[in-house]
Amino acid sequence: MMRKYWLLLSLCLIPVLSVNPCTTFVLKTSNGVYFGRNLDWISDMGLMIINKRGITKQSLVFAPEKSIGWTSKYGSITFNQFGKEFPFGGINEKGLVIEIMISEAEYPEVDKRPVVNELQWIQYQLDNCATVAEVIATDSLLRIGQTHELLHYLITDANGNTAVVEFIGGKMVSYTDKELPICVLENEPYANSMDNFKNDETCRFNTAANLIKNYKGNSSSSAIDYSFKILQEVALSAEWSVVYDINNRQVHFKTSTNQDIRIVDMKSFDFSCTSGVWSYDLTGTHKGEVNKQFVKLNIGANTELLKKAMEINVVNLEPAQSNQLANYFKECICEK
Repeated sequence: MMRKYWLLLSLCLIPVLSVNPCTTFVLKTSNGVYFGRNLDWISDMGLMIINKRGITKQSLVFAPEKSIGWTSKYGSITFNQFGKEFPFGGINEKGLVIEIMISEAEYPEVDKRPVVNELQWIQYQLDNCATVAEVIATDSLLRIGQTHELLHYLITDANGNTAVVEFIGGKMVSYTDKELPICVLENEPYANSMDNFKNDETCRFNTAANLIKNYKGNSSSSAIDYSFKILQEVALSAEWSVVYDINNRQVHFKTSTNQDIRIVDMKSFDFSCTSGVWSYDLTGTHKGEVNKQFVKLNIGANTELLKKAMEINVVNLEPAQSNQLANYFKECICEK
């Protein structure tokens, strides 16, 4: 049943995703590390979700794949459109940021490693890792399941260490340090983007790279403003435009239907699992800090989010399949 679900979900999304590219980048300054992300999609609906530490989970997989279990070490804030535990990206307490983009990829063949799907891979890393090096090291422990969602990832930690993670020829390939001279990622494999850069092609990668090179600011506020300027320059629909101020553990964001910048301060949240799950509706009309606008997330709200996402993305699931996905986070238990 779950094999049919993931295959159907992926096949239905491919026509949509192929015409909705995105852009991510990292801006490193003397004052901090800033991660920018545009989601050029078909809707700005979704939730910001407060994920707790101390939660025991088992990856959602389909037979004959083997799942992996873990207990979250770190709390995180994520942007979700297909329900809790399946984020498009986010930041954890240690300052690790991960975001996805559609790209060419070839995932690993079935082997002895347990599996997580492409979106739960993000949550696993935010739950368990504090650094880029730790994320890359998990390749020996688990692999991404063989669905038809083809993604690559831009990852940065609080020390400014950055990596592009891709899956090429059935293996994880990571670009770091000297192999990553430009911390920008769009919907091309990184090697292709670097070829475009060397050939001075007109593309979002080059636009962002040149703007980063020309940054002259000297404060946190100017870096955040400049990051939004970069996002504006490379935007298509820009359903979500997000800037992570990693050192200050703040998330600044706006959406296509609310251009007022909203701010979430991670430091004021209780990430212990006994305090419940909280979420913020991205379609809200607020501005400024929105910490007090978070409400408790229940099954009904999570199910409604999934239902809307399937309608907007033209995904048709059997009721039992959609219920299993929506109710999955009830199986994630707080270890008190």
